[in-house]
Amino acid sequence: MKTVIASILETEKEARAAVEKAGEKARALRLKADEDAKSAAASIREKAQKEAHDLIAGAEADAQKQKEKELAGASRQGESLWKDKEKEIGKAVDALFRALTGEGKP
Repeated sequence: MKTVIASILETEKEARAAVEKAGEKARALRLKADEDAKSAAASIREKAQKEAHDLIAGAEADAQKQKEKELAGASRQGESLWKDKEKEIGKAVDALFRALTGEGKP
């Protein structure tokens, strides 16, 4: 009977040790999973920030190109308008000068 009780107590002791070891292993696994999750979240956040930065840089570059294109077009239009008006202004000044000097009258 003593041997049976001693055997049961020994088995119970081994079972407690196994349960404790399993609990420690579970805690260690949970801590590793938490660390892995934090690392993954940081990696995803960094990747998202880089992608956002790249998108913003691309949009700014596109906007700058569009601005330069619009300015070049406006400059060409201004030059063309000035050339057209320059001729008209020259004719008007010439006619005014002739009118003032009396050359335009018969």
